[in-house]
Amino acid sequence: MIDEEVLVKSVTEATSEVFSMMLDMQVDFVGVVGDSRPSDSGLISLVGITGDWGGSGVFCCSPTLAALLSSRMLGTESVPGKPVIDEEVLDVVAEVTNMMIGNIKNGLEILTGPLAISVPTVVHGRNFQFRNACGLRGATLAFKTEGEQFEVRIGLAPASEQAAVRSRIPILGLAAA
Repeated sequence: MIDEEVLVKSVTEATSEVFSMMLDMQVDFVGVVGDSRPSDSGLISLVGITGDWGGSGVFCCSPTLAALLSSRMLGTESVPGKPVIDEEVLDVVAEVTNMMIGNIKNGLEILTGPLAISVPTVVHGRNFQFRNACGLRGATLAFKTEGEQFEVRIGLAPASEQAAVRSRIPILGLAAA
């Protein structure tokens, strides 16, 4: 069984390791977030998790932090002011998410058995919300680095429990007549 303490430890360790090793950035754990609020503008990067347990891992940050991560990882100059979100920035956010969720996955496999992760999907825009399906055990953790706050979310449940929370969505043309 996975409890919140195990999730918090796994997410905190993975996040600190990726930011330290790959970006040469110090992160501070701010705390567990109860209700996550949508931002006016931001990026979310999602990675699916499958196996005997399944769910998703999510990295949420501001455009300013995304641009800073890109400049750190690619060794380019960070331009102050209004950040530009281009393909390079989106690719870096995806890769940072992949590394964090991959490390979290590796740490949890002792409890869950073998897990696999999907290719990251990055969404960028304004005034959007998202949520995980009901029934997932999870944690949303807030971190701070370079004056910017970000969140890492993890939600998992045994595959046997997930069938109860899935809804069937008909696909046009495939419905039985």
